[in-house]
Amino acid sequence: MATAKAEKRTSRQSVNAKVGLAPGATGTDVDALQKYLKKFGYLGEAPPAGIVAHESHSIIDSRPIAQAGKFDESTEEALRQFQAMAGLPVTGVFDAATKAKTSAPRCGNPDVGSFVTTGGRWATTDLTYAFSEFSPDLDPAQCRQAVHQAFSTWAGWTRLTFREGPAATAQIIIRFVTGDHGDGAPFDGASGVLAHAFFPGTPPAAPTPIQGDTHFDEAETWTLNVPPGAGQIDLTTVAIHEFGHALGLNHTPVTGAVMQAFYGGPQRILHSDDVNGITSIYGGYNIAEASWVHGTAIQIELPENIEFVRRFGFFTRIIGRPNTTNWFHFAIPTPVIVNNERKTFGPCMLRFSTGGASALVRDVHLYDGEVRVAAHNNVNLSGSQPFTRFGIAHAPKVLWGVGISIGVTFGGGTAANRTMDFISAGCDFQP
Repeated sequence: MATAKAEKRTSRQSVNAKVGLAPGATGTDVDALQKYLKKFGYLGEAPPAGIVAHESHSIIDSRPIAQAGKFDESTEEALRQFQAMAGLPVTGVFDAATKAKTSAPRCGNPDVGSFVTTGGRWATTDLTYAFSEFSPDLDPAQCRQAVHQAFSTWAGWTRLTFREGPAATAQIIIRFVTGDHGDGAPFDGASGVLAHAFFPGTPPAAPTPIQGDTHFDEAETWTLNVPPGAGQIDLTTVAIHEFGHALGLNHTPVTGAVMQAFYGGPQRILHSDDVNGITSIYGGYNIAEASWVHGTAIQIELPENIEFVRRFGFFTRIIGRPNTTNWFHFAIPTPVIVNNERKTFGPCMLRFSTGGASALVRDVHLYDGEVRVAAHNNVNLSGSQPFTRFGIAHAPKVLWGVGISIGVTFGGGTAANRTMDFISAGCDFQP
């Protein structure tokens, strides 16, 4: 499998243009830059014959139209927009930092374009997905885990549910493919475009078959390990991002957001900008019941790996022994049946803080009795976490009772560095 993967790898995508291109430049280097800016939506196409342009913008496309091979005002405007979106100094010049950014791994969806502001959304909140292929880098169970965690991340803030089902009726088809795979957006080999997804339509129009579909470039080497090995890409992180597109979100320039265009390594928790975006489309979720416990209710699985533990009023302070791991557990009081109605899982929440990167909440697993219903692996949270949510993609009915299991890692450093304060844990239940 490693040999086959090596044969698929190609040089990473980059703009084959010299550093220092500036307004007034002409030639093939400018043409290469313009092709990149067109590919990711910063430059529009010239209007068809018989349709005039107005102030260098097409009347059917609001993006600037550049003269091919000439670093004109439209090219400068487009480059400035790219630099702003990428978090670079906005110079309007193709400088070294900009050239380096164009070769960074990223999502294949355009960053700018009139079609992404059409209000696309799914008419239903109960979505199904299916796999057309699996990545040979992972076994099918691992692919399913990454996808379920990604959907669970979005489900933690909305009423959306996601269940795997037959391909014939699924809204979202998941593919692992290479090169030209028949959708008009061929992949470019390893370390360039990692994946792309198609936006939903605009109700009440019926969705087309391609809308919502999400494709991953199998030229990449996919992993679930954090940190990824050399040349490997975290599938869960990329899936969270791409499913954001499949739900109707565009790219954002906000630093730290999952929906930034460029891949910056594992990130498995939504930024407030992502939350604001998805809830602006679908709203929040209904809460029938909510149940919480104080941090003093925490149970420690491996007390021999603990240096200090003390319950202060309503929170528990734990200091782990250096370079150890552990599991902590909360049992959440659960209104399984109320007025003859069985409740549905909503998100679970944690409130805690740690002394820094030497005290990590690594994994958060959600249980119904002895059955694990969601695994949020390698979220790697530290510092102040006043209210962090963990969703469950398929929103099952509660049968037995909710449990939250927290996998933690303690590194080196002082006792203060290895401190965790658990304040409370809870779960929302939907009607």
